[in-house]
Amino acid sequence: MTERYLVLPRGINVGRGNRVPMAQLRSVLADAGYDDVATVLQSGNIVVTTQSKKPHEVAGAMERLLNEGFDVNVRCMVRTADQVRAVLKHNPLEKVVTNPSRYLVNFLSEEPGPDLVAEILGEDHAPGAIAIEGAEAYIWTPDGVARMTLSYGYLEKRLGVVATARNWNTVEKIAARL
Repeated sequence: MTERYLVLPRGINVGRGNRVPMAQLRSVLADAGYDDVATVLQSGNIVVTTQSKKPHEVAGAMERLLNEGFDVNVRCMVRTADQVRAVLKHNPLEKVVTNPSRYLVNFLSEEPGPDLVAEILGEDHAPGAIAIEGAEAYIWTPDGVARMTLSYGYLEKRLGVVATARNWNTVEKIAARL
């Protein structure tokens, strides 16, 4: 039995660093035994099918392949196809979001502790909004990403996790490939 996964490397093809050509990445992954390999956009959103039933194993394997094949050392967040669909279906900030390009999902390396989550949720983040559920943090940033305070770096520091963000439009495009 196989599983379809979304792999989200943190910080490839952003700016000048950690450059990974998508066509070459697809080839490396296919050679490594992954099936139905696809990439969505240039920021390294990877969709693969594999025999592994353990997302953390897929994450570790992807991190090694990126390091060995491209000399890129980044963390990878991994979600099953069903988990990605659940993110879209759940959509806890649906009633406040007016522009999906300013609505981010931060995929976290693990579910943060409830006390840390409660602390952040208890703070005023106006005009933005935040919801943290499981291993995802949903961020509404009406003034745009460049002016937001709830960055993935902020979340990493406050929650003690690794995070990578995608806007809602990108998550929808990815889900269409799962």
